[in-house]
Amino acid sequence: MSIELPKDAEGREIPLDTVALFNRVGNVYSIVRWTFTTDFDSSDGWSNKWRAITDRGFALDPALVYLAPPDSWEKLEEDLRRGADALNYEACAYFGKSACDCSSCIADKGEACERVAMSDIADRIRKLRGED
Repeated sequence: MSIELPKDAEGREIPLDTVALFNRVGNVYSIVRWTFTTDFDSSDGWSNKWRAITDRGFALDPALVYLAPPDSWEKLEEDLRRGADALNYEACAYFGKSACDCSSCIADKGEACERVAMSDIADRIRKLRGED
């Protein structure tokens, strides 16, 4: 049997050196260790599962938490305001980057940065409204 890495609520693999996870409203949990439960009773819901152990001793199901704080309407507004307040390179500011940081930006895919930013905004709005 191979053991896969735990996955968060969005299906992203969680590295085992992760020390912070977030609930659906963005509150942080401090992770002090990971455990993998084993049990021969396959009807047991806790068998063959990863659990994140918090600094308060709680065992969290990784599928119910997030590797990064979930997006929110407030975060979208902050990102849009940052872009709108920029004197130039508005798309860079929206993505939280400087104009000299193109190689690590998601907009650096050979397209116009503004087009990628507008598409990202539309995707975030759909996701926040609960659409796929």
